[in-house]
Amino acid sequence: MHKKASLFLCTLFLCLSAAAIAHAQQKNEVGLVIGATVVPSISTASGPSLSFGASLAMGAEYDRRLTTGSTSLELGVDFLASPLDVKLNHRVPGISPQYAYIFLTPHARLKFNSNGVLQPWLLFGGGYARFAASTTGLPPGSQGGSNTGALEFGAGLDTLPLIHIVHIPIGARFEVRDFYSGTPNFGLPASDRQNSIAFTGGLLLRF
Repeated sequence: MHKKASLFLCTLFLCLSAAAIAHAQQKNEVGLVIGATVVPSISTASGPSLSFGASLAMGAEYDRRLTTGSTSLELGVDFLASPLDVKLNHRVPGISPQYAYIFLTPHARLKFNSNGVLQPWLLFGGGYARFAASTTGLPPGSQGGSNTGALEFGAGLDTLPLIHIVHIPIGARFEVRDFYSGTPNFGLPASDRQNSIAFTGGLLLRF
């Protein structure tokens, strides 16, 4: 019985060691996430403030680990988009009723407890934002599309792999990110900047 117990403990130790080595060698991460975006009210130059309902958000994220250890630095890029789904809570004459967006933002991610079961992180980045506002109800010739820069701030939590599919370890990611950017073309002057706060979660692939 003693020999069997020793053999079991040795086998368990070897398996855990192999898993830790394999995890340390996985430098690439791809996140596939879905959730909702909340946009706080936006003031206009004249007239009422604009308030929006929560909208669908879908995204993909890539990161490359640059350092190892319990605290690691990763560089990557975020892609987050919504279909024509960011809608005014109340229609206002002469103002675009809804818009779509795309954010493409390179970033740096500082991850803590990198080899642990739960891995909290902080993120900062900046890049490109594209808005496509509906021209419904706007004067003929109105331009719905606009481009602007965006800053990104975020925090989240990753997990170690929970399952393996075709030898690819897959964990989970939960995150909150704020994209601070210019505003869409609403059809009248509005605040120069807005916050788009995304609450998302999904799968995290490592390889």
